[in-house]
Amino acid sequence: MSMDRTACPGQPPVPPGAGALAHSRALRFWLDPANLAALLDEAGPVVRTRTGPATAFQVNDPALLRKVGSDEETFRFWGPDPSLRDFAENGVVGLEGAAHRKRRAVMRPAFTASRLTALGPSVQARTRRLLADLPSDRPLDMQVEMSRLACGLLVSCVLNSELAPDTLSKIAAARSTLSSGIFWRYALAPWPWVPVPRRRACRRALAELDEAVYQMQAHHRPDPDGKDLISLLEAAAPGNPHVVQRDVRALLIAGLETSASTLAWTCYELGRHPHYQQALQDEADAAPDTSRLQAHQLPLATAFIQEVTRLHGIPFLVRRTRHQTRQGGVRIPAGAVVTLPLGALRRDRNRYPDPDVFDPQRWLPHAEPPPAPAALLAYGLGPRYCPGAAAADVMLPVALATLASSRTLRPARPGRKIRVSLELTPTPKGLTMYATPCEPRLADTRPASDTNIVSRSGVASTESGIA
Repeated sequence: MSMDRTACPGQPPVPPGAGALAHSRALRFWLDPANLAALLDEAGPVVRTRTGPATAFQVNDPALLRKVGSDEETFRFWGPDPSLRDFAENGVVGLEGAAHRKRRAVMRPAFTASRLTALGPSVQARTRRLLADLPSDRPLDMQVEMSRLACGLLVSCVLNSELAPDTLSKIAAARSTLSSGIFWRYALAPWPWVPVPRRRACRRALAELDEAVYQMQAHHRPDPDGKDLISLLEAAAPGNPHVVQRDVRALLIAGLETSASTLAWTCYELGRHPHYQQALQDEADAAPDTSRLQAHQLPLATAFIQEVTRLHGIPFLVRRTRHQTRQGGVRIPAGAVVTLPLGALRRDRNRYPDPDVFDPQRWLPHAEPPPAPAALLAYGLGPRYCPGAAAADVMLPVALATLASSRTLRPARPGRKIRVSLELTPTPKGLTMYATPCEPRLADTRPASDTNIVSRSGVASTESGIA
């Protein structure tokens, strides 16, 4: 059995089965690279499968996967699909072609390099305030708490607004309902019957989200130059608040979905590999200014997020054909669902040594073989690539470093199997943990920024990064 190479000196290695996950049969299929290899050899680059009541076509050839995922002329992205009209309406994710590209261009000034650099300190400060509200005397549902944290960061640091704590909690609770509702509405679109309770739950969750968006717009703090995200959207649609409201709602759903899932899986891996909590704290303490952290100062935190994405990121993308097409020698009818199994590619041992091992060190600078972050496809691909991807890359490492420096996480029920939700972005269900405040360090015990430190993970770090 392969062992976790990240176990630190003096500690026993962690076998891959520790804290095992209970994936559904469908997710196991999309995460197993052996399925892709077998299907590619036996059935070719595209194979017919079943997803719910619909026939689907899975792309098994990695080269064809990128082509299909980027071809907007032949394949419809999930946002503009008619089955999801009540989710997307006429917001940015529900637009297509030139209209979609124009709306994305409107948002671009909000994500310039100078603005992204300024995100780090605000993310750190906001994370500390949100974590301060976490109780330490009882187990916490990390799926809900990380949704709340992700929502607070997105609203405050990207959308320049605020939401009341109880509203953050409502949105965190509604996230899973909306995510699973969108997923099943799309998968079951060829089948007219959808369970009534699920439809009702989605309507209630959307109403909660709409109320939150109204509050955000009411408490919006525009930047003096007018180039914050909401100001840009309002300027592009003067006199049409409905369009702005739908754009903000779509951005909130999309931004919350991936960030909340990543942070929840980060807590799961910190619980399995507690030595990394100290290593991440050491790295943050070695920053030149510990009160103004930046993602580029946190290579270990960045690598940790990338490895979480590799193992727990979006397992597949979906497209729907606009018209009949032929791909990989297979005729695909109009309106068919096409699946792109990203999870299996991220576990391909031809790309990653020991692919089932959680090893952030594979993403560190100067790692051998050199890392390929673009291969993660964490934010989609092609013309529908997430416009806020650069902001997420800045925010998540800083949030992780702040979390590791503020709270010590430990599983409430060690060894318990964690179920994996079947949503747009799967999250760990039943992950309960204690989040105990870290004891403050004395000022003279903080690692000097100009000296090497060796973390408990056995990784030497300096002020310029991980060596």
